[in-house]
Amino acid sequence: MIQFLHHYWAYLVLFMFALTVFGSLGAFLSGKKFNFNSDFRLALFTLISFVIQVILGFFAYFTSDHFQGILQGHMGEYMKSAPDRLIVVEHPTMMLIALWFTYYGFKRMSRNIENRKKFLDLIIFYGIAFILILIRIPWSKFL
Repeated sequence: MIQFLHHYWAYLVLFMFALTVFGSLGAFLSGKKFNFNSDFRLALFTLISFVIQVILGFFAYFTSDHFQGILQGHMGEYMKSAPDRLIVVEHPTMMLIALWFTYYGFKRMSRNIENRKKFLDLIIFYGIAFILILIRIPWSKFL
């Protein structure tokens, strides 16, 4: 059940990141004023949905067969296999780094006063997080 939720919640997270990054880019390029009701809330909802995804991922990770294999001492075997290494090490690590970029970008954006800097913070930090997420999704299992 957790694996199912983690899998399908990811579609919402990817959609929210795309909406936030590309919407901020469009607003930045057109010189739009930062709107609390739409822009701030979109960034906040993206952050919240990603935090929920990471929490679901932790539950899925610690209840998985891979984690049981780590406890039984099979980490060396997982590191030799690229698909297993992706699931056991690379995906969780990259998602935590992406979460940090998302959180940091949100905090920076909310502290800035200038409209253009708010959008620029979202473009840079949410954009980096979005790229990190896209790079380390296990696409063979995702699609």
